[in-house]
Amino acid sequence: MNFFMSLIEFAFLLTEAIWIIKCANLQMKNKRFIAFGFLAAIATSGFLQDKISYGSLCLIELFLVYIIVFLIIDSSIVSKIESTVLVLLINNCIILSIKAFFPDGAYFHIGNKCVDVCLNNLVELSIVLIFGFLTKRFLESLINERRRKVGKFLDYVITIGCLDIFICIFSIYNLIQISYFKGIFARVVTSIAALSLLLLEINILYKKWLVEKVQEYAKAERELYETQKNYYISLLDKEAETKKYRHDMNNHMICLKSLMDDGNYDELKQYIEKLYDKTSVLVSKGYSIGNTIIDALTNYYAEHLDKDIELRLEGRLMRPILIDEIALSSIYSNMIVNAIEAQKHIAEDRKKYIHIHLREGNKYAQLTVRNSMANERIDDIDAIETTKLDKENHGFGINNIRKNVNDNHGDLTIEAKDYEFCVKVTLPLNTKNTDGATVS
Repeated sequence: MNFFMSLIEFAFLLTEAIWIIKCANLQMKNKRFIAFGFLAAIATSGFLQDKISYGSLCLIELFLVYIIVFLIIDSSIVSKIESTVLVLLINNCIILSIKAFFPDGAYFHIGNKCVDVCLNNLVELSIVLIFGFLTKRFLESLINERRRKVGKFLDYVITIGCLDIFICIFSIYNLIQISYFKGIFARVVTSIAALSLLLLEINILYKKWLVEKVQEYAKAERELYETQKNYYISLLDKEAETKKYRHDMNNHMICLKSLMDDGNYDELKQYIEKLYDKTSVLVSKGYSIGNTIIDALTNYYAEHLDKDIELRLEGRLMRPILIDEIALSSIYSNMIVNAIEAQKHIAEDRKKYIHIHLREGNKYAQLTVRNSMANERIDDIDAIETTKLDKENHGFGINNIRKNVNDNHGDLTIEAKDYEFCVKVTLPLNTKNTDGATVS
């Protein structure tokens, strides 16, 4: 009997922990450890069921849950430990905040021990599932400004909660002194303390998520600022050269007329060729498709592109893309950088090219980047960032592109065949005019 009951406890505890991991937006990997954990739990319960008490067996199963949670969380060692502790504390605090009001910590007393264990664990699982679902939906529904207000509110709640924890500890100390633990006051204080500690743990997760987002956006904003600054400096340099050219134009015309009048046509031809070479850079206005971010990034990378790489940009955007500048910069720059990096692995006797095409529809804009690649084809696109060769060519930034596209309700398509790598990104357009009228 202890064997089956301990496995039931293990299954419910592990399910609750995995659900909290999902609700906390923690990344998971190596999910095979879940199956290995079940096998270890079965072996442990079978071997120890007649040698130790049921309570001790449940403690061992709980320790196995701790280990599995640690192994499946995708992070560094320190962060794994932190996240594991938080997940298990959140789970226990959710249960404690409710269980404090029930005698002996049990929700049902049917009489059959196995049935009682199943029902009580089912109630606790339901509590955890409902709490996790409601918390996740609430946090996802908040806009940025409201998130900051919620963060401040949680700080105030934590202050009150810490005071309650102090009262709880002080009260428990007095209860220990008089050996009295069954009063309603003890239950209320214990429940409030558990809820306060739970809010503290949620706040830690929230602040951790917020800091990561701020750091990510700050890095992207710095990169975008540097790119735009370099682009504008380049434009200013061209403008200065143009002014200088205009200032010297009268002198050039005098020289040309003098050479023509003297009949010195060979020297006149050489003079014109040198003048053309000098001014050809000024004649080129760079790439322009109607979007400041895409224009700046294209011209920036075009200036640093090797001469043997053919760069072509086609299309034009008449309406703005419904996406913030940081996300658009991350998507497009990663597409361009991946294409440029791929050219480093192509043989010298093969053509190197990067073709960029933009197409605007009624509600969406499609941005396509095609480039030559070293491999004839790549069949498993989903695993492209995991293989060494592919990672060298295209893996860097693919996850960033996919994440930003998904976050902005877009679509990503990747193809790799016939020695060509193609990335298509579809993003929603702003279908309203500046006055708020919808564009038909």
